[in-house]
Amino acid sequence: TDVNGLLTRIAVLRNKATALLNDLELFRSPEENLRAYSRTVVLLLVSLYVFSLPVMGIVVYFISLISGMIVQRQRNEVAVLRSRGATTGQVVGIYLLEGLLVGALALVLGVLLGERLAHVMGLTRSFLTLNGSGMARALRAENVLPTTLAWSNLQVGLIALGVSVAASVIPATSASRDTVVTYRQERARSMRAPFWQRAFLDLLLLVPAGYGYYLLRQRGTISVLEPVAGPVGASDSPFSNPFLFIVPMLGVFALSLLCIRLFPWLMRVLAWLARAWKGAVPVLALRHLARTARHYVGPMLLLILTLSLAVFTASMAQTLDESIVDRAYYDVGSDLRLVELGESTQVGGFGAPGGTADAVEGEEGPDWLFLPVSEHNEIEGVRHAARVWSREAKVSTGGGAFTGVLVGVDRVDFAEVAFFRPDFAPASLGALMNALAVRDDALLVSRQTMVDNRLEVGDRIDVTIPIGSMPEVSFRVAGVVDYFPGQYPEELPFFIGNLNFIFDNVGGIYPYDVWLATETTSDTEAILHGASERGLVVVRSFDARAEVDREQLKPERQGAFGLLSVGFGAAATLTVLGFTIYSFISFQRRSIELGVLRALGLSVAQMAFFL
Repeated sequence: TDVNGLLTRIAVLRNKATALLNDLELFRSPEENLRAYSRTVVLLLVSLYVFSLPVMGIVVYFISLISGMIVQRQRNEVAVLRSRGATTGQVVGIYLLEGLLVGALALVLGVLLGERLAHVMGLTRSFLTLNGSGMARALRAENVLPTTLAWSNLQVGLIALGVSVAASVIPATSASRDTVVTYRQERARSMRAPFWQRAFLDLLLLVPAGYGYYLLRQRGTISVLEPVAGPVGASDSPFSNPFLFIVPMLGVFALSLLCIRLFPWLMRVLAWLARAWKGAVPVLALRHLARTARHYVGPMLLLILTLSLAVFTASMAQTLDESIVDRAYYDVGSDLRLVELGESTQVGGFGAPGGTADAVEGEEGPDWLFLPVSEHNEIEGVRHAARVWSREAKVSTGGGAFTGVLVGVDRVDFAEVAFFRPDFAPASLGALMNALAVRDDALLVSRQTMVDNRLEVGDRIDVTIPIGSMPEVSFRVAGVVDYFPGQYPEELPFFIGNLNFIFDNVGGIYPYDVWLATETTSDTEAILHGASERGLVVVRSFDARAEVDREQLKPERQGAFGLLSVGFGAAATLTVLGFTIYSFISFQRRSIELGVLRALGLSVAQMAFFL
């Protein structure tokens, strides 16, 4: 809240100082970062408001629905008051005073409860999933976000109170115009369809929803807001584009209204078909629903929207969670990747910039001494280990020469540790490793490289291996892959070969990475400590699970899923409460009808089945 004021004072300071000293320059200032932060906050606020729109809509609809049912139940009393001289303003004032009294209490309790809900949102990992073992433990003071109650909280609460009171008073305003005579006349007339049905609002809303779906299919995005540049700019996260959320929710709302429109017709068809039914209860139930379908519009719409919100949000959360896991594991390659060095017999032989260690180039490279890779399997928490080496190399084919990435793997161990999905290649990982086993010089080639160079299985490829004496080695194409962990085909072509064959051709073993498959509960620091105790030189480590944790705890993700989780809890509670109140009022209204059916001979079990 202090950022805008600080930016203003910085601008004033710069202007005054420049006026006094022409050559003065503001050398170091947080201004640029704070402006980028302000833009990011605006974008995040827009996103969070969009994510909360369905929940706020359900809450307002619940209030108006319950208020409408209560007013409908009291409509005869309102008509009597009007017939005895009460004005419309007096009748509305009664309901307004009731709403303000209830709302004032709700405002106090809501602000206090809202702070606790903010703590819950700060612990959110995914939809309805908290970061921590148990709610009580997670909500300890040292785990929760620091929050402050400010005037802005009360302002939002007052706005919510105003909307809620308005939603509850509107039905009373309509009922306050009736006298006993007009009330009886309206009850005698057939009920008109609601305005949105007469205006075909449900069908009209399907148009923008369908267009948004078309854009998603064609372009993959519905981006209207530009991403924020700068050191703290918005990420490429889907949470920075709220329109990705608006379109499906708009479609859900439109389809919900369409279902409500079709519901009476469906009940009439079923009631007509039920004429051949021998039992009385199904016929009674279907005919009642066919004749009074509009009475069920409110609770049905509330239920459809709540369930749709839950299903869509859970589906979105699962998709995003799987995406985060797949991206992290594809980048790292396995649970844990260690960049390691052996011991060089030459002075200055160490070096590991950016990944697999660089070796000294020349006529004769250094001799490296390594502990067996099986030593990693002795570390507590490690299930399996495999060596992986990769370097950029010059590649020559019949179609020309270019630069690619040569990857060497231990084909037996690699399948035990690598992250590999079925859509990465036309064959399974086991089949690909078997293809490498057929001959030592076998090579797996990325599909785009195969297409660009018109290569086929069995063709020869010459690769200049950039270590040792930099020999040119001939390989034979043994298979094709679309993707391979750690390699991005849009950056450079990649090739996968047998690591031992590569090292045999360069005259020795050179520094490599070690990919580890670890236990789910393993601790990375403990594994690194265990490696150090065994004499393994780990230069750098990459932890896929830690990367997943970092992504899942990003503020924009926590805010969105926190809002959706809290909102779904509120919507589900209100839906159950709404159905309970509706059932209570409905049973009271139909008490005479139900009594007649019981008197005509329906048993208690039949009455329960009917209801």
